[in-house]
Amino acid sequence: MIKRSTIALVALLLAGQAQAGELPKGWFTSGSAPESYDFGVRPGDRHPGGRNAYIRAQAQARGFATLMQTIDAQTYRGKRLRLSGYLRTRDVLSAALWMRIDSATQRGAAFDNMGPRALHGDTQWKRYEIVLDVPPNAQAIAFGFLLEGRGEVAADDFRLEEVGKDIPVTGMAQPIFPTAPANLDFSQ
Repeated sequence: MIKRSTIALVALLLAGQAQAGELPKGWFTSGSAPESYDFGVRPGDRHPGGRNAYIRAQAQARGFATLMQTIDAQTYRGKRLRLSGYLRTRDVLSAALWMRIDSATQRGAAFDNMGPRALHGDTQWKRYEIVLDVPPNAQAIAFGFLLEGRGEVAADDFRLEEVGKDIPVTGMAQPIFPTAPANLDFSQ
């Protein structure tokens, strides 16, 4: 005789498998090797009734993969934006939130992929955020979460919102260039 709890568990597992490979509406895959990763949504385990998106490395995964969106920047020009979301990892080499703002002349006019703050190994659900200034000439805002190498990252409850200038920027500082060339004859 099969117990009712066993039937419920099997049904839950099959429901999760049925959704494997289904991308969340509005999101797409990219990266240096997205073919080395599986993407999907499944019943959520962070809060009841929700769904989580995930990226899972296949055996011998190479490069990185991301689940992402790209939106028009016009509405956000001259503003400060915060991308926040919850991530959980299992045996990952590296996982992170990321956001990039492109102008008509520069890809990555503002950028943060949590470089030194990236997640490694196993982590529990935790909220992370990225804050960037959107230049007045911004054309597009790309954002998402990524996985590099082995393991799995799950994501939940993302938000993209305008914040005040009192919230510090997390992204890489724009380089300061000299105003004139130096030592062109190599004498120094």
